[in-house]
Amino acid sequence: MDSSKVAALKDEILALPEPERQELAREVLPALLLTPAGLAEIDEALACLSDDELDALVERARGRTASLGEESIATVIAEALRAARAQSRP
Repeated sequence: MDSSKVAALKDEILALPEPERQELAREVLPALLLTPAGLAEIDEALACLSDDELDALVERARGRTASLGEESIATVIAEALRAARAQSRP
């Protein structure tokens, strides 16, 4: 997808009323998080977190299983941690 289309979609999403943006996030975000690009962004964010912050994140994710599903959460966390560990190895 070219960058102008991405920018247009982003602008369109940001222009939506908050309730519609929240609904869109609930419906689309799980699918986007499981893409290679989504996992790479998660990896970058996780690399900056301490062990305590990672533990808190995992617990928070587990508390939201109703909207995302335990299997999706486990997949995202496992892939992100695996990639973060691989990046930290010399």
